[in-house]
Amino acid sequence: EALIFGHALEGNLHFVFTQDFGSHQEILRYQGLMEEVCSMVVSEFQGSLKAEHGTGRNMAPFVELEWGSDAYALMWEIKRLLDPRNLLNPGVILNQDHAIHLKHLKPLPAADALVDKCIECGFCEAVCPSRDLTLTPRQRIISWREINRLQADASDAGRLHHLLRDFSYQGVDTCAADGLCALRCPVGIDTGRLVKQIRQQGQGAVAQRTAGWISRNFTTLERLTRSGLRMVGAAQDLLGDRNMGRISRTVRRLSGNRLPLWTPVMPRAATKLNIMQHPQRDGSNRRVVYFPSCVSRTLAPDKRAPYQDPLHQRIQSLLAKAGFAVVFPAPVEGLCCGMPLASKGLPMQADESLSQLEQRLWDATGEGLHPVLCDTSPCTLRMIEGISKPLKFYEPAGFISEYLLPHLKLVRQRESVALHITCSSRKMGLEQTLLKLAKLCAREVFIPEEKGCCGFAGDKGFTLPELNAAALSKLRSQLPEGCDQGVSNSRTCEIGLSEHSGIPYQSIVYLMDECCASAEPS
Repeated sequence: EALIFGHALEGNLHFVFTQDFGSHQEILRYQGLMEEVCSMVVSEFQGSLKAEHGTGRNMAPFVELEWGSDAYALMWEIKRLLDPRNLLNPGVILNQDHAIHLKHLKPLPAADALVDKCIECGFCEAVCPSRDLTLTPRQRIISWREINRLQADASDAGRLHHLLRDFSYQGVDTCAADGLCALRCPVGIDTGRLVKQIRQQGQGAVAQRTAGWISRNFTTLERLTRSGLRMVGAAQDLLGDRNMGRISRTVRRLSGNRLPLWTPVMPRAATKLNIMQHPQRDGSNRRVVYFPSCVSRTLAPDKRAPYQDPLHQRIQSLLAKAGFAVVFPAPVEGLCCGMPLASKGLPMQADESLSQLEQRLWDATGEGLHPVLCDTSPCTLRMIEGISKPLKFYEPAGFISEYLLPHLKLVRQRESVALHITCSSRKMGLEQTLLKLAKLCAREVFIPEEKGCCGFAGDKGFTLPELNAAALSKLRSQLPEGCDQGVSNSRTCEIGLSEHSGIPYQSIVYLMDECCASAEPS
């Protein structure tokens, strides 16, 4: 693959081609091309090798051919007079090694079709939550390329062993797989997809069977999780935060960091879903299917949160103010979009969960007649990307903006709030929607400078707390004095945000319900 362009009237031509430096044969082929092109341009056509661009390492061996031995010797004499220690651009313009353009080449071996287009520009790095902890997307791709090169040529088994060992934590475990890197990448590479694929390859038979059991018995898992959270909450009340934290750190250390880390913002167990009866307003066709995610059905606000009532209760309250009748997929307990399994490299079992949810939502919406509201942004994106039936999905901010605002009126405003825009919200293009709602309910809205992922990544905030801490290391200092509440649209993200900001973060639904009333007569 190659192309030629330039300014033909001036005799100026550029050519670009995709050269493979992955083998010795290809390097020799490249050497022959360069020698033939330079000889043709200089000797046959008496032309210049650099019509408008400077000399770099690739052209340094051919400067003498282009200018002649006398001029080349003069260049070296001037260079030695002005730069006797060869500190300025050493070897870049003048180089006595006539093979320098063939040395220290950066091979780009094929590693996986998902990332082979990467040119290692690094645009992705600024939004990666692990950039200050382990690797960035660019570095993950480079490492994976080197691993694949070593596996292909079997040239250095020791180096390969060390790379695979280190990549397990630095490349795979600490990747949030949020996909924000794809938004920054010029060619849309989602390094998280590669990481999830690698995780899938590492899942053995036991993990596959366990995931299958979870997919088929999610109701049981929900109940066990709530029971566990109730016991942890009781222990917190009995022991206090300081003792609880000390015990948790000790137990985690003794387990080899296998057990999750408890923090004072650990959620309490959610109460049973309370389905409130709110029929739609007379003469209206306002109806929505509300799917409370497994996260909101399981995790209640933490002990310090200003709003202690369940999220599903606040959502139903806001919907009632706008005159919407609410339909739940029946039964809702046990339904999951499969994201927890998908992120761990278990796509088959994740898709089983999603397929079951898809059918329940299809039935509840009257085969797509009514929109679906999910209270958790990442789950909403998972359904949008994975469900094939013609259903309209919304997370809270999008649904409030499109459906509820015309039927609500503002009755109060908070002084200030901090807003966290989740990765999934950015991928769905909801930045301005979230900002609009926050500005409606608060006189001042602060968006911390961090443009990337918070690093909580589902459960990684519990199992790899260092990732969340690294991603949010600057958050507390970025919040202005007096800002005492944060809002977002993902319960798990809000856990880490609350811990590392020092202020409680809760769903934007709480803020909207507090500040708005019905705009219509009851």
